[in-house]
Amino acid sequence: MASTQTSVATPIEGEARVAHELERELVRGASVELTPRQVAAVDHLSAHLPLGTRVYVPSIPGSAWRETVAACERLHRDGMVAVPHLGARSIANHAELASRLNGLAATRVSELMLIAGHRKRPAGMFRDTLDILDSGALVEHGLVRVGIAGYPEGHPVADPAALARSLSRKLEYAAATGTEMWMVSQFSFDPRKVVSWLDAIRRTSERLPVRVGMAGPARLKTVLAFAARCGVRASARALARRPSALRLLNNWTPDSMLQALARHRMESPDSTLSGIHLFTFGGLPQTSRWLRATAGVGTADVVDFQDVKALGER
Repeated sequence: MASTQTSVATPIEGEARVAHELERELVRGASVELTPRQVAAVDHLSAHLPLGTRVYVPSIPGSAWRETVAACERLHRDGMVAVPHLGARSIANHAELASRLNGLAATRVSELMLIAGHRKRPAGMFRDTLDILDSGALVEHGLVRVGIAGYPEGHPVADPAALARSLSRKLEYAAATGTEMWMVSQFSFDPRKVVSWLDAIRRTSERLPVRVGMAGPARLKTVLAFAARCGVRASARALARRPSALRLLNNWTPDSMLQALARHRMESPDSTLSGIHLFTFGGLPQTSRWLRATAGVGTADVVDFQDVKALGER
C-alpha cells in the first residue's frame, strides 16, 4: 500500500506567510498623497485607487486655497476620503482660518492633516500647529479628526526635545477636546531607523496611531531629488551609495520598507503602526499599479478592498 505523505509547513515558511499577509493588509489600508493638480488631471480616480482610499491633499507653494477645496470636492465625488493639509504658517489671522475651515465643511471634509507649512516666516499670527490648536477653531468647526506630522530622521529645524514637547502638548489637546489624532511620518529609506522611531513613539503614547510615509514607485533620481527638498538626506545618501540601487535607476519601489514594517508588526503586536502612506513622486498610475500588484487585487477598473481597517482609524 502506498504511503500518504502530509506536507507540513516549517516555522520559517509559516512566518513568511504571516509576513506576506501583513504586507497585503498594510497595502490594502494605504493612504496616498496627491496634489490638487494631480487630482484634477485624472479622469476617473476610482480606476486607480480603491473606493474609500484616504487621499491627502497638500497645499503647494504658489497655489490657491480654492484649488485644495476643489480637489476635496472631486475626491468625494469619486468615492475617496479627502484629507487636506492645513498649513499654519500660511494663514494670516482668525478670519482667514475660519474661512478656510468653512470652505472645507462645505465640501464635507471631516478630517485634516495639520502641519506648520514650508514658509520660513509665518504669514500672520499662527507660528506653528500648536497655535492653530490653541485657537479652538478646529473644535468649533467640528473637526475632531486631526493628523499630525512625524519625523523618523529628525526635523530639519526643531531639535528632538522640542519635538517631544510639541507632541506632548498635542496629545494633551486631543485628550481634552475628544479629538481623534494620528501621526503621518515623513518618508525615509532606512527601515531600521523607522522601526526604532516607531518604538520611541510607542513609549511616548501607546494610543497614537502612526502611518509610516514611504516614497512610492518612481525613478530613483526623482525620489532622491524630493528627498533633498524634504530634508531626508541621510538615508537618501545611503540609498544612493548602494551599488544595487544605482543599477536600478528606473525601478525604485518601497518593497523593502513594506517588508520591514510587516516584520515589525509581526514581532511587535503592540506597535502603534496603523498603516502606510504613499507619496506619489512617480505619479498616480505607477503608485496604483504597485498597490494593486502588492495587494493582489487584480486590475479591475473599480476596486474596493477597504475591508481591512487600519488600527485606531475608521
